[in-house]
Amino acid sequence: MSKLNNIRIIEIPSFRAVSSGLATFDELFHKNGFGHWMGANKKIQKNLIYAAADFMWHEGEQNVWIWAVEDWVTEADAAPYEIIEFEGGIYAVAAADENDDNDCSDVYYGALKWIEDNGVFESDNRPGRRCIFHRVGTGAIQDALGMAQQEMFLPVKPRAK
Repeated sequence: MSKLNNIRIIEIPSFRAVSSGLATFDELFHKNGFGHWMGANKKIQKNLIYAAADFMWHEGEQNVWIWAVEDWVTEADAAPYEIIEFEGGIYAVAAADENDDNDCSDVYYGALKWIEDNGVFESDNRPGRRCIFHRVGTGAIQDALGMAQQEMFLPVKPRAK
């Protein structure tokens, strides 16, 4: 196994995003939900070349889904949703099959173990820091792989010396 054990370390800059607020998966993906609304409002989404434009995190039984938005987007453009400032930070990133709970669990706990053992980074447990998720690739990529790739971003910081 490599030193990184299939973990990437990346830094996400802070960015403005439109937020779903707390919602269940059914509410997020309902025909009148946040996912549908974002699909109908693509003009406000920040156009990125490689990085993820959206992230989700869980808070108990509910979720928050955010999408990066262009600098010109106002609160009125985002209504009925809220614009937030996502803090960004350093993350350890691993990928799993989103549709396989065992794979997600194995990858998540494997990433936590790597963070614990790596000697360079440690978990960043400050308030507001949480594990975030992003689905990678849709359509042809998912069909070819027979799975949905989910990237897990675990907040880390350089280990104190």
